[in-house]
Amino acid sequence: MKTERKLTINPKDFFPPGYYPWADGISAPTELMKKAADDWYDNAYTFLTEEVRERYKLQMLHMAAARMTPEASSIPDEHIIPCNRWMIWIAVFDDTYGLCPIKELEKIRIQMLSVLQGRNPSVHENGLFHETAIMRNEFMSFLPDEWIQRFVERMSTYMKYGLIEECQYSRLGKTPPPYLF
Repeated sequence: MKTERKLTINPKDFFPPGYYPWADGISAPTELMKKAADDWYDNAYTFLTEEVRERYKLQMLHMAAARMTPEASSIPDEHIIPCNRWMIWIAVFDDTYGLCPIKELEKIRIQMLSVLQGRNPSVHENGLFHETAIMRNEFMSFLPDEWIQRFVERMSTYMKYGLIEECQYSRLGKTPPPYLF
């Protein structure tokens, strides 16, 4: 009689522990960031259902921004808040528009870039466009113009070569080929 041997795999045998050459810190104003994030979900993203907004709150995206700014205790809160807003914005934007037809996404990209470059959104545009204008103004209050321009260019690149390229696969339920990464 043959006995079946159970194979036990320990991931530590295959994957080295994560190592980063910097401290694994979390910025001090996490409670402020959480409060701000919850407020944005409840007041700026009202085009989302209450159930979806509650799911976003459970994701704790403000903690991603807190980890990206571990030394924030020495940075004014008004410099951290737009980083937090952007982290939430990018997740909601991707989830909201990630499956749109490519032509519609291109229109949204142009519309969003015009807001980043100074256009104020109309009352008929959803909360993402209004959050974009707020985020732009927050960043402009302390970043030099060339950094703002770089941010606009990177957002354009994200939308054009990230979201738009990916959507042609996402809409079909497929994964993009590795050479695109």
